[in-house]
Amino acid sequence: METDLRQLGEAIRAARMKKGLTQEALAERLDITPIHLKNIEGHRRLPSVPLLFELMKILDLSVDELVFPERREEGVIHTGGLRPAEAEALERLVDVMRERENM
Repeated sequence: METDLRQLGEAIRAARMKKGLTQEALAERLDITPIHLKNIEGHRRLPSVPLLFELMKILDLSVDELVFPERREEGVIHTGGLRPAEAEALERLVDVMRERENM
């Protein structure tokens, strides 16, 4: 459990910093105290389920990224808003770029 709590806190902290948010700014958006957020990031408290969902929304995180960081794939591109032809074109572009990298 301690490892899970540590991984969750670190994932939240990393995502917050990636977004350029301070603990105070994120806590305000979440309507919690900065101390509460500090305790979550510091592996001392678990967020409630509603708070976890709000964190995911604000920080653009998936459940896997927060709860199962070992499943995180590097370089994942989300194509949810693209039409099928656009997603296919993007996949081809990524393939070409990878081939170029391996040359």
